[in-house]
Amino acid sequence: MGSHRKPKAQEEAYEYGAFEHSPYEHSKVLAKAGDERPWTRRFPAITVAALAGTVVGGPGGVAAAMAFSSASGSGPDASVSVATAPAPVPSGVPVLALPNTAVPTPSASASASASASASASASAKPSPTATKTAPANPYAHTTLSELEPTALYGAQTIFTPSATQWQNARIIVQVAEQRGMPLYAAVIATATAMQESQLTNLTTATNADSLGLFQQRPSQGWGTAAQLTDPYYASNAFLAALNVYASHYMTISLWESAQAVQRSGYPTAYAQWESQAANMVLAIVNGTAPK
Repeated sequence: MGSHRKPKAQEEAYEYGAFEHSPYEHSKVLAKAGDERPWTRRFPAITVAALAGTVVGGPGGVAAAMAFSSASGSGPDASVSVATAPAPVPSGVPVLALPNTAVPTPSASASASASASASASASAKPSPTATKTAPANPYAHTTLSELEPTALYGAQTIFTPSATQWQNARIIVQVAEQRGMPLYAAVIATATAMQESQLTNLTTATNADSLGLFQQRPSQGWGTAAQLTDPYYASNAFLAALNVYASHYMTISLWESAQAVQRSGYPTAYAQWESQAANMVLAIVNGTAPK
């Protein structure tokens, strides 16, 4: 179980325009990220627009598809000018007076006050109890009900994941968190990967040229073979497309959201993995998942 094959008739129907739009009309709209992400370190041209799920392009296009920009003058390597305050004049260095300008002489009381302040500053020590407050984790205290906002559809299927399958699920959750998406999006992506590959990174093409966790196809604009077999890239591509094709995913069935992205010949097959996907995401977030 896991991967699915699209019926030949449906493949041809999409190919010859029987549907409103091709399932993978991915626009190339990602702007270069200014911060470091796991996939941006490997693919530095991934853009801020896609990391934010920005929609660009005409109706029917996938505005968040994985595309690249080589725009110059941006990113972490761009030069930044920082204005600095003038350095203080060291004590003992004579002050030169401008023509017709008197040089002020500091008073004895002012000098004593400055010396006392400097001494107090030198003797002051930071409080050992002073600590920095960490920002609140928006994903803390996640509950199972939050990961199953809609009713389960049909019978549920369960399997025992390997360490590698757990790691691929962790990557999906990490990418969803970094994109600032609700964790239900990670549940949808995990269930989809269970159906498409049983959470296995497919490095050999199946079902034509399908690759990776989600059986994404280079020929349909998802990216290169090397990119699609990187679980970080593949997860980001799926979640970006989810924001475009099923932006209301919090209010519809899991299989409907997955199908909006994948365009499978067996749309309801994704539903059977929802319960296990939700429980895996919950375990990952709460730190109870097996190592």
